[in-house]
Amino acid sequence: MKQEPKREGEQARSHPQDAGTLLHALVRIALPCVLGGGHALAVAQTPVTLEEVRVSASALPVTAAAASQHVTVLTRADLDALGQLSVAEALARQAGIVVDRSPRSGGYGSLYLRGADPSHVVVLVDHVRQNDPLSSRGSAVDLNTLSTGDVERIEIVRGNVSVVHAEALAGLIHIFTRRAAGTGYAGVAVGGDGLRAAQAGFAGAQLRGSISHREDGDKAGGFNRTQSANAAWEQPLDGGGSVTVSARVADSLNRAFPDDSGGAEFAVLRQLDSRRATSGQLSARAAINTAASGRVELQATTLSRDGDEVTSGVAPGVRDPFGLPAMTTQTDYRRHEVQALWLPPTNSDLQVTLGIQHQRETGKLASNIDFGFFALPADFELSRSVTSLMAEARYQWGSWTLQGGLRHERPDAGDAATHPMLSVQHALGDALGHWGVSVSRATKLPSFYALAHPLVGNPLLRTERATHRELYYASPQRSAWPSRVTLFSARYKDLIDFDAGPPPQLVNRARINADGVEWRTGHTWDNGWRLRLDGTVMRVRDPEGITELRHRPHAQWSAQLNVPWGPRRDFTVLAKHVGRRLDSSIPTGDQQLAAVNTVDISARMPVGAAIATLAVDNLANSRSAETIGTPTPSRRLRLALNWSLP
Repeated sequence: MKQEPKREGEQARSHPQDAGTLLHALVRIALPCVLGGGHALAVAQTPVTLEEVRVSASALPVTAAAASQHVTVLTRADLDALGQLSVAEALARQAGIVVDRSPRSGGYGSLYLRGADPSHVVVLVDHVRQNDPLSSRGSAVDLNTLSTGDVERIEIVRGNVSVVHAEALAGLIHIFTRRAAGTGYAGVAVGGDGLRAAQAGFAGAQLRGSISHREDGDKAGGFNRTQSANAAWEQPLDGGGSVTVSARVADSLNRAFPDDSGGAEFAVLRQLDSRRATSGQLSARAAINTAASGRVELQATTLSRDGDEVTSGVAPGVRDPFGLPAMTTQTDYRRHEVQALWLPPTNSDLQVTLGIQHQRETGKLASNIDFGFFALPADFELSRSVTSLMAEARYQWGSWTLQGGLRHERPDAGDAATHPMLSVQHALGDALGHWGVSVSRATKLPSFYALAHPLVGNPLLRTERATHRELYYASPQRSAWPSRVTLFSARYKDLIDFDAGPPPQLVNRARINADGVEWRTGHTWDNGWRLRLDGTVMRVRDPEGITELRHRPHAQWSAQLNVPWGPRRDFTVLAKHVGRRLDSSIPTGDQQLAAVNTVDISARMPVGAAIATLAVDNLANSRSAETIGTPTPSRRLRLALNWSLP
């Protein structure tokens, strides 16, 4: 009976050469094979500054470069250069992010950002929050249910964003679906390990739509399939405002060896888990500008998700002498949310926003646990409403910028909480860049699963708490080597943890400290060659020294070189290092997963009316493990074709 409860407490208790020479050599070897080379269409995954795009780090208008948080924006061109990688694979190529299971394994793709628990990262699709409190992983999101085929851009915000997005204790991933105006597009991709993908869409002045399909894996050792359809209508208003209505439906199917089973290498029971999820969302957004009253932004969203999971269980082993029983689970989750923001007219030095948000969510879980000689039902139903007030202000005083924010949440059951944030930024001059410091506090309500599960739930659970501090320096964007270095420190308290009992129960007791430094830099030469370097070094620990946490490598880094080679042609080399990290499984107990170094190459060129991307993942066929018994994906060849239609 420990399988699902174990996941809820995973944060705390489930155990938990010269790069330049290498890149230069790879380019010399591979360039003659690129059929004429390529011109730099875009640099895949490069952190970019889009001055015209407001990012999701604040309720106030802010660009990626001006935000106090470390923000990375992946554009559509970046995603095209990846040649139909999944969302999980695209994010895993970013320093500071670990995704423990790839789509090819069929497993649940949990994202660890700055060492935080996956449930402390909010994932949005077109402003609609995807986190599900019925999940036994504490409302984390399975990234393997998302595809890049219908994505316009992805924003990655590192650090606390809970003033404007509830539960974003450690960060935010915001995915925007395709919306390029005045054109249509289509694309297909094939590759090793069963990769098959296709997408198509159209976009006009007011109406747009898209569909996508992606599958990966061999169905015997792990399989993933995702499908989605999106539609949106947008009407501009006088004064620069607009009204937008968007809808999305998505379906995913995953087959994989059960969590903690030891995977294909160690699992005793060889039947794969099956997970199916179907979701639908609808949102309406309006922005109204008036000279007298400023700007009003209104939003109403609804999300529904139905899930069906079947697991054959896990045989007894070193870590658990009883193993895990077979289980079937069905979930039904609904969330309705309304929000209003007011940005009153102010002078050029002051910006203010005031907002109110109301959320109503309901969830049902029906589970049947099969012990062989009898079956035990474990069902519950829960609902919750939360009303929040928020305020943010930014004041510019010469070269100094002061920003503060408050979010006050009042649930219909449980204690109210206030999330404060304060940041100070100082511009040192056009040639010297700027620096900033920030501090924030946040809380997260317990998931429905933790509160109400009839076997291990605990209705007396308190909210999880976090305090974040950051100090950064960023060089000028126009410098030869634009760079950013961030020191971060996070303190998590009252994290929900599994106590084996007897009786087994979820409790508040875990404390986690996460401290580290992350960096990014890059350079563009006169010949168009572009280099990007980024990485993270961090220490994530239990201050009491009782446990070591899963999937928290001490160091990660990546180096990417983009080489133009003629009109609309380019060649890219990406080298990445992920350090040693702990994992645990029932048949083996705790084990350290070896560090892994991978090199991916890709080339793009026009082929008729299409742009072709030919890529080789894990060129050197480096071997390690995603989780115990589940090897990292081996070398794979991929080919993608993308058309822009008139």
